[in-house]
Amino acid sequence: MKIADLLEAAMAWTVIIEGRDVLGEVRRAQLRIKKRFERLKSGEIGLSIEDGKRIMTTLQELVVKQELAAYALARRVCPECERIRPVKDYTMRNIRTLFGTVEVKNP
Repeated sequence: MKIADLLEAAMAWTVIIEGRDVLGEVRRAQLRIKKRFERLKSGEIGLSIEDGKRIMTTLQELVVKQELAAYALARRVCPECERIRPVKDYTMRNIRTLFGTVEVKNP
């Protein structure tokens, strides 16, 4: 390993967040965190607050999307006969949340 490679990126972490809904559908998000040697040299050990914010933002986005998809599917159930209603519109919807706008496809 060359010294220049060590100085460029001393550490690289890949965080994979995976969620499974009731129907067994798996959703994944991947996040890569690189730590340069300068951060280690200055005494910055562990994850920074910015790294934690990036991880939490990715996790929150994945959870909200999965919950909105489950909610949209649950809304399709007819309250009288308990069958799933047919979908007439397959367009994307923008739903505004506390964390920003999320784009959801009708199931």
